[in-house]
Amino acid sequence: MTAYAQNPARDLVNPFVGTGGHGHTFPGACVPHGLVQLSPDTRPDGVNDWDGCGGYHHSDSVIYGFSHTHLSGTGVADLCDVLVMPMSGRWSLDPKEYRSSFNHANEAAHAGYYRVHLNDEGVDAELTATARVGVHRYTFPKDRGAYLLLDLEHRDKILVSSMNQTGPLELVGERRSSSWANDQRLFFCAQFSQEILACSISPGFIAGDREKVNQEKALLSFEASDKPLIVKVGISAVSIEGARRNLEAEVPHWDFDRVRAEAEAAWNAELNKVQVKGGTPEQQRIFATALYHSLIAPCVFNDVDGQYRGMDGEVHRADHNVYTIFSLWDTFRATHPLFTLLEPDRVNDYIRTFLLHYQQGGRLPVWELWGNETDCMIGYHSASVIADAHSKGIRGYDARLALEALVAGAMRDEPGLNAYRTRGYISSEDQAESVSRTLEYAYDDWCIAQLAEALGEDSLTQVFTQRAYAWQHLLDPDTRFFRARRNGGMIEPFDPYEVNYHFTEANAWQYGLFVPHHLDELLRDAGGSSALRARLDELFDADTRTTGREQADISGLIGQYAHGNEPSHHMAYLYARTDAPAWMDGLVGRIRDEFYRDAPDGLIGNEDCGQMSSWYVLSALGIYPICPGSPQYTLGVPLFDEATVQLAHGRSLRITAERTHADARYVEEVTWNGREPEVFRQLSHDRLMDGGTLAFRLGPRPGSAPSYPDLGEPELSLERPLPAPWVNAPSRTFTDTLAVHFVRPIPYGQVEYRMKEGGVKQWRAAPELLTLRQTGTVQARLALGGRTGPVVEARFERLDVRHTVSLQSTYANQYAAGGDQALVDGLRGSTEFRSGEWQGFQGQDVLATIDLGGERRLDAVSVGMLQDQRSWIWYPEYVDVAWSINGRQWSSTVLTHTVARDADGTQRMELRTGPIGKRARYVKVMAKNAGPCPDWHPSKGGSSWIFLDEIGIEAGPAR
Repeated sequence: MTAYAQNPARDLVNPFVGTGGHGHTFPGACVPHGLVQLSPDTRPDGVNDWDGCGGYHHSDSVIYGFSHTHLSGTGVADLCDVLVMPMSGRWSLDPKEYRSSFNHANEAAHAGYYRVHLNDEGVDAELTATARVGVHRYTFPKDRGAYLLLDLEHRDKILVSSMNQTGPLELVGERRSSSWANDQRLFFCAQFSQEILACSISPGFIAGDREKVNQEKALLSFEASDKPLIVKVGISAVSIEGARRNLEAEVPHWDFDRVRAEAEAAWNAELNKVQVKGGTPEQQRIFATALYHSLIAPCVFNDVDGQYRGMDGEVHRADHNVYTIFSLWDTFRATHPLFTLLEPDRVNDYIRTFLLHYQQGGRLPVWELWGNETDCMIGYHSASVIADAHSKGIRGYDARLALEALVAGAMRDEPGLNAYRTRGYISSEDQAESVSRTLEYAYDDWCIAQLAEALGEDSLTQVFTQRAYAWQHLLDPDTRFFRARRNGGMIEPFDPYEVNYHFTEANAWQYGLFVPHHLDELLRDAGGSSALRARLDELFDADTRTTGREQADISGLIGQYAHGNEPSHHMAYLYARTDAPAWMDGLVGRIRDEFYRDAPDGLIGNEDCGQMSSWYVLSALGIYPICPGSPQYTLGVPLFDEATVQLAHGRSLRITAERTHADARYVEEVTWNGREPEVFRQLSHDRLMDGGTLAFRLGPRPGSAPSYPDLGEPELSLERPLPAPWVNAPSRTFTDTLAVHFVRPIPYGQVEYRMKEGGVKQWRAAPELLTLRQTGTVQARLALGGRTGPVVEARFERLDVRHTVSLQSTYANQYAAGGDQALVDGLRGSTEFRSGEWQGFQGQDVLATIDLGGERRLDAVSVGMLQDQRSWIWYPEYVDVAWSINGRQWSSTVLTHTVARDADGTQRMELRTGPIGKRARYVKVMAKNAGPCPDWHPSKGGSSWIFLDEIGIEAGPAR
């Protein structure tokens, strides 16, 4: 049996895991949840370099310097503040010249420590850290001059910068920048173990404000010496004085090795909360590294005196630690539940921090970074973290203030949420990613309902319990997929493999089972545990191809299960709810074995601030929270022979695995303190926290344990609202008649309809087919037993036009805008290209021929178009409009614009010809693609898009 190392920080943790591939981690030095992550930067431009988000990539061979803040595994770049680069015998302010080559053979790291030899400088660089201080040790060649460059310009956009030498051993400064965090303020105090011989600070100017001086780079020279140069850099979001106090409090000496030993000790204290025996040496390294990555973020944000910069930009003081970097869309799933086991006191501080965000900024965090709300990703998953903590007895915060803040966030004035409250779901015309948003809001609302119920708030409980069923309004009864709506009906054509803007970094497969809070209802509706098993089998056996837009986050595919991105992370554990629970065991083992390795490319996707690793930690222990907010864990299959988890109040959780065969992959039996759990393959948090032994017996074949109990026939409880019917039609516009179909979402109840204007004003039973002959709004609802569901509205326009369009170009399926006639259907798009009204064409010119239905006087032609350069959408270079009576001889005019390709933001334009006044039967419109993404663009060379929404024809009557 292999025992866990006594010093896992040094002997087991491999910080290089995730620095290759698309893991986006960094290899440098930090302490658990420390504000400083002192690490080498090999990528000078993270904004335009996706794999440079963490500052470092293992495929690189040059280092630009060592900066003090980093993000662990995110998909967007920021931080990498205050770059320090040692140089010997030469100096330069140009990154292309001061960078140095290095070899991985001369590079090493473990938790709390990093070292590398810089080939071009002949310098040995070593890094370690405390929570708020980075400590460098540079050993220069004895016969060369020693220089240090402090570069504040490195990476993101500088708003304000300043540096000042305050003594022979000290340099202080400020860096205020804008990137993912719109306004990041960082102050630093750097102290040196040797006197500064010379200091040169390069000035610059803020654009438009010649009175403020930006000092972006400082060059320091030191006497050549055989003694290493020690550099201590304290940082703060508050002030230079705060940075100096942090430095003096945490590193009041010049003993690098002491700081390194203290960093290792801090990591060992955390890592040894979970000790394992058995497994291979590689599995132990993977496990220790995963636990290490789980404990990097969130990061402490306050200074040693309790001061911190709040969400209002002002300085405040707290009597507890305040944290930053909340990647909640990712980490609510496994990382924060892991903290409830290992660090309940820190969970209290996280929630106290949330409430400070609410008090100072008016809302709880969505994706908070360095005192800035980035509004990245979707949902309001603070609700999950708070509800999960409260359900598990973690209560060191004002729960009623938390409920108030959660309700305020769920009721805020925002397009998608407004529609969600009004309709009961988000439709594609309301907001992009409408399916994912609806599903995740529904889960978050369930979390709010759980907290409200625990606090005795009956009216709020009822409101949010009802909202939590929003998922059922998007469930197609035929395909059993969640589908995007538009104008009350289903968007066609539908392809579950298609990655489009109805989902967040996913497709219909990968969101097909995101109802963690209502799994029993979903089971009943689907036909029971056997039907869920069949859907899971389809998911994991599906073709691994995807269609639609490219999405790098979709990786680690088993069928359409994508372990490289978070929406899939709970899916293997859903087998525990089926009639074949043992299939979970083999799948979890396969995911652990195939998608986690002790190598730089050992993560199958972005680390995402711990989530990828936390999945592994919990799955290796044999427990997983399918639905945070509920105190229940699903019991999986443990990896190690034995694991001991240190719990609060001196208790411990012991997890054992008896293997009866060399190929023991399946759980034959599981007991808690010698008895089978009351609920099959589930155990509650409070039982675990009481301490005891969770014992698994594993064998080569599934045991005879019972399957998940049959839940019986589908039923609608009184607390569950009726789902919304579907109002389907081939188009929103028509010229003669239009066939409208009503789809009943469940196998019981009656669809009722009425017309909003004229015709049928009273609710009546809906026919199978309704034929419209005039413009009108159809309203529909489901009625059952005296109850009625939400009203769906569908507006259809009868157009007095006879022209049709024939496309000689191919639009993307996810930007079909209603089909082949979308460019002449009379509907115009908004400034949101993902809302469904725009027709998109990638990497091609657009050629469309309009048949006016007869010879007519052509007065003018207009073309509506969109530009959003961040999304690779540009106005056409020009538009050629031609007209003809017979389709053989043509006259034409060229329409141009003056909008630059680098114009920021979303823009909409209509190009219009001058008066034409000619007879014509046919009109051709050719929009010239602007060409590939230009060199200055983050996706240079990529195929650009043309988005058109309407070709307007102004013409007299046909003859």
